[in-house]
Amino acid sequence: MGDLDLIYFRTKIKVISKNNIFFQGHWGFFIGKFTDNQMHKHYAVQWSISLKSEIQIMNGWGTETGYQSVRIKSNVLHALKCEKEQLTLLFYPTATIGHYLNNMGELDLDELEHHTTQSLKQSALYYVNGEMDFKSLVEAVSKEMDRLGCSCALENHFSDTRIQKAISYLESNYERVIPVTEIANICGLSSSRFLHLFKEKTGLTYRKVQQWNKVSRSFLSLREQSITQTAYEFGFTDSAHYTKTFKETFGFSPKQLKSS
Repeated sequence: MGDLDLIYFRTKIKVISKNNIFFQGHWGFFIGKFTDNQMHKHYAVQWSISLKSEIQIMNGWGTETGYQSVRIKSNVLHALKCEKEQLTLLFYPTATIGHYLNNMGELDLDELEHHTTQSLKQSALYYVNGEMDFKSLVEAVSKEMDRLGCSCALENHFSDTRIQKAISYLESNYERVIPVTEIANICGLSSSRFLHLFKEKTGLTYRKVQQWNKVSRSFLSLREQSITQTAYEFGFTDSAHYTKTFKETFGFSPKQLKSS
């Protein structure tokens, strides 16, 4: 997997020894336990799969429901609790898989029945039971995401070809933050027209795309240096701004990620 092993994280989010996080590009995952997750929301689309016990999700109205596999749309208020280990995947909502999951049903959160679920669950159980190391789990999940991405791409999920071109360009140039003028030119639009059209077709501002790129690329630096240093390195005014953006994007804080 090359340099991917450089962005593996051990983390304690009020739980056990096998909690781990991996993140790459437009998706990532957490594996472990959430026994006391607080009510929150985030821009990432969430897909959580139970491994040994039901996942309990409380919605914004205070109703708690059990799931084996649950999909939560972008920016939906919820709290997750699972006494045993679970696998949670996070996707950027305009990327291929994220947009597919975000638009496949009318409910904000619901049971997700998908053919990929069982293979993801099996690999996660191998890891939890000590039959697979974390790097092998990352490779297994990555292969499933590649397959899922290909099948999602077959569906023309953006009706406007200019926005589809923008999304493809962003995914191909993930390693940098694309200026508005550059992406607008790729689409043959003025900057102001592109910003308006992007928000209209995706439901998100282009600024959120730029923020996702910055905070997700900051994972490696966050492992090696302080939150404040990382904030300045990636263009945030201070650590408070960086932490707020990070949590709004992923649902957990840089401090939680660094804890070990």
